[in-house]
Amino acid sequence: MRIFSICCVRDEHDVVIETLTSAAAWSERIFVLDNGSTDGTWERLQELASRTQKVVLLPREFGPFSEELRGNVFEDHKHLAQYGDWWCRLDADEIYIDDPLEFLARTPRTVGFVRSATFNYYFTDEDLKEYHRDPELWLARPIQDRLRYYQNNWSEGRFVRHKPNLRWKGNIWPTNRGLTCQRRIRLKHFQYRSPEQIDRRLRNRQKRLDIFPHEAGKTLAIPAINSPNWASAWMKSARFEEASWADRVHNAGECDFDSRNGFFRLRESLMPPLPSPLFDLARAALQETRVGSAMLSPIVAWRHRRRGAGGTRDPKGPK
Repeated sequence: MRIFSICCVRDEHDVVIETLTSAAAWSERIFVLDNGSTDGTWERLQELASRTQKVVLLPREFGPFSEELRGNVFEDHKHLAQYGDWWCRLDADEIYIDDPLEFLARTPRTVGFVRSATFNYYFTDEDLKEYHRDPELWLARPIQDRLRYYQNNWSEGRFVRHKPNLRWKGNIWPTNRGLTCQRRIRLKHFQYRSPEQIDRRLRNRQKRLDIFPHEAGKTLAIPAINSPNWASAWMKSARFEEASWADRVHNAGECDFDSRNGFFRLRESLMPPLPSPLFDLARAALQETRVGSAMLSPIVAWRHRRRGAGGTRDPKGPK
């Protein structure tokens, strides 16, 4: 079993080497698509690729970002994989808690799709105090030492099992990806890392609120602890107000703290629920055929429109 990772990246120079180096420990290859970085990310990627054959740099893409770009990368490289291998949607600001090789090896062969238990790490008021004492020293520390306050408040797809007829091109995920694993793989997500990085992220993403609606306002899209269905409620009330980096500084007292002892507080109530096994079985059976996929496509399109209009939406956004 091998894992082929697909990473779309833009302006992540302060973290991308650390995250890709971590992913190289379990990835057979990491196909990296730079979507127009201007902060030195591309130069850092070139340096990393010169040191390891696992990192494969693709031609740079300067057009608008879309989730479907990963399907295009898969189409160009699917000939490298065999049945039983896996494809990972690897974001440039994530580091896995669970070893994907071990996790996927324990996944039943009937399963074709694995979702994450995402531990979102925040730049907090306590971090800001430390940053102000010595910004250069702060930024020089590894990301996992720098940010320690988190909430386990999101989940989304991360791995799909390879098969010869996998249909991914033109889609966010393959339409015939199969059954969803009833266990989630744990990972750390570092979306807000320093005042400069947060400011650059907001300026980039507030130009594309059709893709990144969670960056639409000054209010940070974070749930109250143990409050279910928070993402839907927040998106329905969100309105655009141009935010600064200071609006993304979170209260450390509302977070769990990573003591680096291997313990993480898993909060199922704050994550979108996994599909029921019966519904998932029916969906997978229909999507396995092109006719079934065509029957389901109006429902899928409706769900996407509903999300865009204020339904449940990814609070951290795609890369």
